[in-house]
Amino acid sequence: MPHPVVALVSRLLDCANAGQAKPVVDQLVASLCNITGIDLHPELFLDEAASITAQGKAVSPTTAAQCAEDVERTRIFMQGVYRALQQKRAQKNEQPVRVLYAGTGPFALLLVPLLPLFSGHELRVTLLDIHAESLESLRRLLAALQLDSNELIENIICADACRWEAPHRYDVIISETMRQGLLQEPQVSIFAHLQQFLQPDGWLIPQQIRLDLWLTHAEEPEKKPQHLGSIFQLDKTTATQIGTGDNHVLHGHLSVPETSGRWQDLKLTTDIRVFESCVLRENQSQLTLPLYEKNAWIKPGSILRYGYEQGEYPRFVFAYEREENVDALLLPDSLEKSALGVYHLRRFWHKAQLQKNLPSAVANERLAQLANNEWQLDRILLDKLGVGLEPAIAQVYRAHNINEFERWIEFNHGGTLEPLIVECANRALLDCLENKKSLLAGHFDRPLTDAQLAHWDEHGYVIIRGVLSPDETAAARAAIWDYLQMRADTPDSWYKPAGEMKKIMVQLFANPAFDVARQSPFIRAAFQQLWQRDDLIVTTDRVGFNPPETQQWQFPGPSIHWDVELQSPIPFGTQALIYLTDVAEHQGAFSCVPGFHKKIDQWLAQQPQGVDVQQQNWAQWPVKPIAANAGDLIIWHHALPHGSSPNRAAFPRMVQYINMYAP
Repeated sequence: MPHPVVALVSRLLDCANAGQAKPVVDQLVASLCNITGIDLHPELFLDEAASITAQGKAVSPTTAAQCAEDVERTRIFMQGVYRALQQKRAQKNEQPVRVLYAGTGPFALLLVPLLPLFSGHELRVTLLDIHAESLESLRRLLAALQLDSNELIENIICADACRWEAPHRYDVIISETMRQGLLQEPQVSIFAHLQQFLQPDGWLIPQQIRLDLWLTHAEEPEKKPQHLGSIFQLDKTTATQIGTGDNHVLHGHLSVPETSGRWQDLKLTTDIRVFESCVLRENQSQLTLPLYEKNAWIKPGSILRYGYEQGEYPRFVFAYEREENVDALLLPDSLEKSALGVYHLRRFWHKAQLQKNLPSAVANERLAQLANNEWQLDRILLDKLGVGLEPAIAQVYRAHNINEFERWIEFNHGGTLEPLIVECANRALLDCLENKKSLLAGHFDRPLTDAQLAHWDEHGYVIIRGVLSPDETAAARAAIWDYLQMRADTPDSWYKPAGEMKKIMVQLFANPAFDVARQSPFIRAAFQQLWQRDDLIVTTDRVGFNPPETQQWQFPGPSIHWDVELQSPIPFGTQALIYLTDVAEHQGAFSCVPGFHKKIDQWLAQQPQGVDVQQQNWAQWPVKPIAANAGDLIIWHHALPHGSSPNRAAFPRMVQYINMYAP
């Protein structure tokens, strides 16, 4: 007896619109979740199982499953795929149709529920996904549909579709790995790579994805948008061009007409032709929602240039002349919320634009008038949003508009900025603006012993043992190995990092393994005890990788230095790191000059005027390397000269940098 899913699929293929399809899709999704055991909407869902590849974001199994609830997407794609398979089967006569489905997710929704409608000799199907968890769910579905031992299923492969090498060619290649505007996900790269494995008369599904640009006016919704033109069409032809290295189709320009009215926004629309007349148009699906660049104010009669940036965050970017010079605009108030609902973000963005336009006299004047706590507000904003100071500043200068910068912030949170994050950021920013202080209460947790506090007072640093467990340090190390594409058991790999490094600093900021320490109540309590405040902001900092020295690779620094402005009196402040490996004194250990925090102000007063006090003969100073174990936290007073040291052991020193500060 056929599985109930088969009857639902047959009904869906006959649905003519979303209204008819909605109850059928709801039942189908419920059945698929029941079979696979997937909780489609877990109570605390942070999308941590997504994979950021070199070609874009591979969404998590849960997110992929949630796509099934998009009714028109499910209806149009399944009808289009079914029609394509029927036509290709008629073309092939008695030969089976070879089908590759790349990026299946846990349901392989666009194909597997259709397979019971075909016999074993009609199709040969290969299912491919980057996530092993998705394929495990998919195997349960195949078993329930009695397809697990069926000759229809030729292969199930766990691999990155942008790198996988197929053993033969296919008649149909299916992949829906996209968001609207071909944003963030690797649809373009997947088709560009897989087209080489398509038969000459084969089909890519969807057949065509077309992007168009429009001028719109948010404040005059009755005003009909003005079509600027089509900027890109992803199909078999363009996928082949890109796959063979011809990227000119990804770049171009459009003329902005001389119009009588002003246009506030730029709109990007997505149309998807799944197969023949099976088409998704604007607003019919999550995949075809328009994207906007708000307040673009593009100058009439100018040229708009566009280009598709490939990489970890694929997206179209636009360059154009604005009607108004950014210097002529007033700086937004810090309490003016951005589109994400965050205080100070619009002001932070605008300040960066002023700095980009220097040496503008107006920009210089505006920046000179900023309050003294502006830099503190910027730090709080970025740390509370969890995006890291360095990458955020780089991105705010790289982004073409604030909407693009905000999309980057959302990307760092798996695509959505949770309301709780916005609330916490706004509260901290407001406290800073109002100069509120929250001193440590008498009953508060105090993890540091009297002996540790005495050591801190005398030497300016303290070692707190075991703040991370062995499993937690192992997860953090694994994240670093993976980012750098190195192996712990292959020393030759330690000196050719694939991820970005600055000396021994690894430019890796966002990973769930590092959030364990940032969110640790014990670590927070230790900082609070030293600061005697309970309103501290935790930094979103990077990590460190210091391999053993060789004849070809010598320790590049940073050696002993200060990170604080050396003007007396030096205010209270902390810095810290967590060892992720056991570190001996000769293993590139953190080093400092103990006790110098007590004498730095007197020492600064004795230095000749105009001398760079950072330049010292540190060999004459009592520099002490600090050995400790994996999971141990070292906090030091930022008035201590400190730094790393050459690693003369046999294994790299790996650390996570972390700190907290008062708003």
